[in-house]
Amino acid sequence: MASHHSKPSVYVVDDDDAVRDSLDAYLTLKGMNVMAFGSAQELLSQDDVTPNIWILDVNMPSIDGFTLLEMLRERGHHEPAVLITGLGDPDTRARAERAGVAAFFDKPIDPPILFSALTRLLAEARA
Repeated sequence: MASHHSKPSVYVVDDDDAVRDSLDAYLTLKGMNVMAFGSAQELLSQDDVTPNIWILDVNMPSIDGFTLLEMLRERGHHEPAVLITGLGDPDTRARAERAGVAAFFDKPIDPPILFSALTRLLAEARA
């Protein structure tokens, strides 16, 4: 068994309770340490933010996923970021590529596919 310390830390920011809860449950079950936030503001008010990877919802009120990612990068957070959206239109996809997002998923999300992407990105980040 891996020690608790070696669990990757995944920060999920999504205003949809059902999505947040299901990702939290699934990724926790798969051995990840999940911190889930219902808004960008909730995340930004935290003092100690130490993720290995981000999962950010694009469409959130007031501060969207792209804006949040920019704010995190400005604060020195360069961990890989996965964006998820209910509106997976080509413009959003192109914007995600320009923003240097590691992966982009449309909702509804297939948890095993998301998990395998996270595993790959975490391995690349460690390399």
